[in-house]
Amino acid sequence: MRRLATLLFVAALAVSPITVHAAEAIDTKNRGPVDVELPPIIAPMIVAQRLESYAYITVSLTPSSLNSAFLIREKIPFLQDAFLRELNKASIVKTDDAKTVDSAAVKGRLETKMKQILPAGTATALKLAPIVVTPLQP
Repeated sequence: MRRLATLLFVAALAVSPITVHAAEAIDTKNRGPVDVELPPIIAPMIVAQRLESYAYITVSLTPSSLNSAFLIREKIPFLQDAFLRELNKASIVKTDDAKTVDSAAVKGRLETKMKQILPAGTATALKLAPIVVTPLQP
């Protein structure tokens, strides 16, 4: 009887790690790559050669694979520098509304910079979080 109990205990120990590893492998496959969020960028909103407001822009990149996420994280300082320079180079304000950021134009400009820094196919999408505009105090 004691020998049977020992055999059952050893069998339970041998089966448990296999089950746990299989469950972890399934979870990893189902999750897929997670978006890589860059630190927020503060961009000036200039209207008629005058600083009117600041826009807080948060960019997230969707990696094509888990390995691509590591490459994107390695390139964050370069991406952040290029994005900041791009947003300071030309206006980010909509032509018809001086208090609103032209999100479509900003996204297009940032995607161009992203493609210059990251190898082709590393990121599948560039996403902008809702942009927060903070006017200057009068």
